[in-house]
Order: sequence, then C-alpha cells, then structure tokens
Amino acid sequence: MLSGFLITRSYKADGALGRFLWHRALRIFPAFWACLLVTAFALAPVAFLRENGSLAGFLAAPNPPWLYVASNALLRTGLTNIAGLFAASPYHFEVNGSLWTLQYEFSCYLAVALFAVLGLLRKPQVVLPTAWGIFVLYAVVAWRIGQHEAPTLLAALELLAYFALGSVAYLFRRAIPIRPWVAIAAAAIAIASIPTTLHAVTLAPCLSYIALYAAMTLPIKSFDRRIDLSFGLYIYAFPIQQILTLFAVPTLGLPCYLLTTFALTLAFAAVSWMAIERPSLSLKTFRFGKQRPHAATTTS
Repeated sequence: MLSGFLITRSYKADGALGRFLWHRALRIFPAFWACLLVTAFALAPVAFLRENGSLAGFLAAPNPPWLYVASNALLRTGLTNIAGLFAASPYHFEVNGSLWTLQYEFSCYLAVALFAVLGLLRKPQVVLPTAWGIFVLYAVVAWRIGQHEAPTLLAALELLAYFALGSVAYLFRRAIPIRPWVAIAAAAIAIASIPTTLHAVTLAPCLSYIALYAAMTLPIKSFDRRIDLSFGLYIYAFPIQQILTLFAVPTLGLPCYLLTTFALTLAFAAVSWMAIERPSLSLKTFRFGKQRPHAATTTS
C-alpha cells in the first residue's frame, strides 16, 4: 500500500516516463542482481557444505548456481532452488521465498507508467473505479475460490489490490481524514474479521488505512533519508533464515533465532546499501532529454 502511495507520488515528481522507469529500475535491479549472485555463489555453497560435508558436486548438481541467476534475472522467479538445497527445511528446496513478489511490484510500476502516459493520473475520478474494481475482484476470488485453490492468482491480486489502494490514497490524499479513532476502528475490524471469511473484504482497506495513519503520525520522519536498508532486509532475510535452520539456530529458541536473523540480515543489507544501492541511486540524475525541474526524489 505504501509502495503504491510513494510510487504514484514518484511519477508526479519525476514528470517523465523515461526518468520514472530509470529510477524504478535503479531501485530494484542492481541490488536484486547482486542478491542473486551472493545467494548463488556465497550463501548456497555454505548451505551445500553444511548439508553434504564438502563442496564436491556443488557445481555439477541439478539446478547449478549460474542457472539460478540466469533464470531469475528478469524478476520472474522461474527457478527457486540451487543444487537441491534445503530439502529438509520447513520451506522445502526454497532458496529465497521473498523474491516472488518483485515481479508483481515492478508490474505495478509499469501500470502506473501506463496510467500516466494515458493521462489518467490527472483524472483521479477514473483511477478510483479501476482500483475499486481490482479490490472487488480480489475480494471475490479470496472469498469464493479460496487461497489454496488459486494461490498464484490470489497472491497477485492481493498485491495489486493493496498497491492500487495506495495509489488512490495518494491521488485523494487531501480528502482522507487522518484520525486516531478511524485507525482504532480499522484495527478492531481487521482483528475481528480474521477468523471469518469477511477478512477477504476488510483486511485490505483496514490495514491500508492503518499503514497510512502510522506513516503520517509516528514521530520517525525521514529516518531512512541517508541510509535505507529496507530493500536489503527484504531480499536477504529468507536465505539467511534458511541457512540458520541448517545450523539448528531455531532450537535455541525463537528470540535467539529472530535476533540472529535480524543481525545478520542487517549486516547484509548495510553492505547492499553502501556497495550497490547507494551508488546505483546516484545515477538517478542521468538526464533523459529535456526535463522540467522537479522536487527532490525519494529512494522508495
């Protein structure tokens, strides 16, 4: 939801299709490609050594590391395993289960660009029924078909629904009341609906409002202006958690497992930011023809 809000704002600030797509690509692809390489040629060997006692056969095993990198380089996670790793883990054969969302995230960026090119971002009254239609479709699928029967379709619709709600929230930001009683009511409705089938209808708008309210009111403004570790935390947490299970860290207790995961992931995210993301984002000033002056951009 916050991504939909910020990305829609980003296009308004960038003011040009080429600049917008360039900024979006810089934010996603360099760090993503680096993560694929680190996972395949640094983390996967550690896991293989732990599971097999040596690295013999790692490069010759089915689904070798270079195939993992090549298959997933364009965001579509067509190959999720390397060399048969994590067969006994809770998430069987899954190297990085977080990356599947990125193809849908980038598809949403392209949808914003399409709406902008068609001039629809200047017509919120057109965007609103579109977003409403997406949300209704998601709610119907979640309610009637069920997540287990159509997991891929439902997951894609869910992400798109939240993103669309965020885009609408930005376009109508001056008309949305930011009130504590509304946030409390949204939280109560969301919690109460979880055990029922109504959650398919209530969670998206309720959680979206809570996220927007928190972003607008919590006293933590601009804490990530200079150092933004959010993307690195997202893309490295899963493989690190998988490796920690191989070393039996979860047997030490959930608090220890969580703290160890967070500390290691934070270190990887910091290196990703300093070595890959920040240098890549410095290229945002590359000019695409004649551009109008615009406000400072975010790293979202």
